[in-house]
Amino acid sequence: MKTFLFLAEKANLTGKMGGAFGSYTHSGESANMIYDTMLYVFKMDMVDLGALDLKEQALESDEATSACQDYGKAIGKKFTE
Repeated sequence: MKTFLFLAEKANLTGKMGGAFGSYTHSGESANMIYDTMLYVFKMDMVDLGALDLKEQALESDEATSACQDYGKAIGKKFTE
């Protein structure tokens, strides 16, 4: 992912819409770190909900499904702004 972010930095993503998400079984800080990089380094127009962070064992729960749907709705809303 680090290599991808270095390559993405060359694409001049300033003002482009973005979001970061992840599912994990470890500490889970990666999605937030990627979100912060996209927001503060790339200066992207990020989804207001922050990074979507789901522990792997919660992925099949109603709460996780709802969180994913809310995140998708927030991304869709950005298209109409």
